[in-house]
Amino acid sequence: MKFGKIGHVGIVVRDLAAAKEHYSRLLGIDKWYELVYDTPLDMTYHGEKRNCNVTLYFGGKGHTVIELIYPQGDENIYTTFLKNHGEMIHHIEYNVKDLDKAIAHAENEGLKVLQQASFESAGAKIRYAYIGKSEDDTVIELIETVLPFGMHKGDMPCEVQLAALTGNYKRVK
Repeated sequence: MKFGKIGHVGIVVRDLAAAKEHYSRLLGIDKWYELVYDTPLDMTYHGEKRNCNVTLYFGGKGHTVIELIYPQGDENIYTTFLKNHGEMIHHIEYNVKDLDKAIAHAENEGLKVLQQASFESAGAKIRYAYIGKSEDDTVIELIETVLPFGMHKGDMPCEVQLAALTGNYKRVK
């Protein structure tokens, strides 16, 4: 199985406003978008259901986007990462057309699912999984997005800007 281009680099943060300003200055990002949820996250962490809210800001240009992750609620992969490592890069993300097939491929390569969730946004159904050997190793996020009418999104340039038009994202800066 071949994964496409890296979709985003995820950074876990304790203070979303401060991180947005920091990465705006550091990387020259002048537009940020917040992911809009239509449904709450249906999340499992190490196989156990979690009650969490995660605010996500996306910014950047071109194909690779920066994702700022601000977690709240029950213990999850992000809160554990913050406790053990502090604010820093948490994962790299790839869009996949078939999450179950991508997970099976990763498991055949010796990785395991650490956390997974699903939610809806602007009519799209999104499922994701974090895979890796452990939470202290490199973590990969795989995201499957099924758009209205059953169309599966793979790699899409300018995703954030296009999704802002559909309502998946709202501009925050």
